[in-house]
Amino acid sequence: MNVFDEVLENRFVKYLSLSILVLPFILDALSDKIYFYGASAFAAFLLVLAFVDVMKKKKLYETEVLTIPIVVGFEPNVSTKYTLKKLFDTLEEEGSLKDLKKNLKKYRDITEEELVFEYKGDLYNKDSLISFMQIIRYQITKIKQENPSCVQFHLLNYTRPSYGFWLGYVFANEDVVVYQQNPDKDSFEHIAHLKDRNYKNEIRSFEKFHVETLKEDTNSDTVLFGIKASSHHISFNNEELSKYTNVVYMVANHKGTIEPDENWVLYAREIFTQLMQLQNSYKNIVIAHNMPESLAFIVGMAAGNFWPVMITQYERGEYKEIMKLNDLKCYF
Repeated sequence: MNVFDEVLENRFVKYLSLSILVLPFILDALSDKIYFYGASAFAAFLLVLAFVDVMKKKKLYETEVLTIPIVVGFEPNVSTKYTLKKLFDTLEEEGSLKDLKKNLKKYRDITEEELVFEYKGDLYNKDSLISFMQIIRYQITKIKQENPSCVQFHLLNYTRPSYGFWLGYVFANEDVVVYQQNPDKDSFEHIAHLKDRNYKNEIRSFEKFHVETLKEDTNSDTVLFGIKASSHHISFNNEELSKYTNVVYMVANHKGTIEPDENWVLYAREIFTQLMQLQNSYKNIVIAHNMPESLAFIVGMAAGNFWPVMITQYERGEYKEIMKLNDLKCYF
């Protein structure tokens, strides 16, 4: 950042420029040196204010926690740029983050285009999906390398819950504030701050879910793991799911959807704990789920890419297989 250029563009210098257009005429009319000295002192005061203002912003964007909004979308009919604008607006409502978008560009050379990721390929093309996730990982790594060590990502991932599992792995070990979209209100809610890895802690007894064993077959090493954390049940009679002879169903105790002020990390920890237990008992796990995108993201951060767990996506009455958690490899 060129401090001299920033001072010249500062609002206080602009005030000074406007005053210069008027002050000479006033001073000439007054014809008294004391007014000249007063005007000079006023001009120096504005310059000092401009310098202090610039250095304050410089410190904010170079030495303290840098707030970076990120929007990832898997639905071509929804504008990710519009969503990013709304996320910027939400963050800028906080006093210390005023003009966040402009200041990220000015002080850190981070443009809006670098913060939006919109997947436009085949939702079931494994190679294309892996490349897309790796691009996101590359970009957030680049931002961290070129900026202060304390970078906090504010993430909104929407419209396709299944892909949240891999996105969670992409942001593994990062300082992430997660938002969940509310389509009914065209808004989104802050639901979790993931920083200290407590989302990986196992749970001894469940509070948010109860678990049912619907089918059991000791001759099979594959289990279908159904997770219900939203309003609709899993259709186990569906053609793609009915073939499994081991079925474990994890059902949230609440009715409807998870409220924004609930403990979303606890929901994720319980799912992760159950997944760990299944991993110790079965060779293959297939997940069919009904959950918010952000919850899948938190579970994905906990699970990582260590297990061959197949993720499915419900679409038009079918549970389609996408790929396994460990199919995605990123470099950290």
